[in-house]
Amino acid sequence: MVGTVAAAAALAAALAAGALLSAATDEPSRPAPELELRFSDGDQDPNSGLVGDAAGDALPTESFSLLGGGLGSFADYRGRPLVVNLFASNCPPCIEEMPAFEAVHRELGDDVAFLGLNIQDQPSAAAALVERTGVTYDIARDPSGDLARQLGMVVMPTTYFVSADGRVVATKAGALDAGELRERIEDLRA
Repeated sequence: MVGTVAAAAALAAALAAGALLSAATDEPSRPAPELELRFSDGDQDPNSGLVGDAAGDALPTESFSLLGGGLGSFADYRGRPLVVNLFASNCPPCIEEMPAFEAVHRELGDDVAFLGLNIQDQPSAAAALVERTGVTYDIARDPSGDLARQLGMVVMPTTYFVSADGRVVATKAGALDAGELRERIEDLRA
């Protein structure tokens, strides 16, 4: 009991000393920032859901593992528009939008390629999500998150709309519904 009382007294003394020190100075004590973020007007338009200006950027050239086995690369999709959707099994908005992506993928057939890029998941978690949502388009794996970093992903999900020649035309951060996905694909195909 004496130890508890002594500890409480020491804590009260420390708090009082801190309050006196803070009152003695004009400004409260704050740690110096290690990093300062600066954004320009073009970095994000809150009405568009676009992050940065990836227009014209080429996709990474490295190969990646496919969830169903084997290797693939973004170059495999050249010659037709491509929709690349970055997702994870622990991302509720990702899970919510996947059936809409599948529906639009089925509507468009082979005219537009779809690729899901699973970020930092266990293969079993990714496979279970794909099965649960009924996705049939190609799923690639990015276990380290390196491809996501190269693409500039900030939030999940993020979708990249890529021209037939392999250049990013637009990027959408956040979930898409089927209607907005169709509109963005029509813009991509125009």
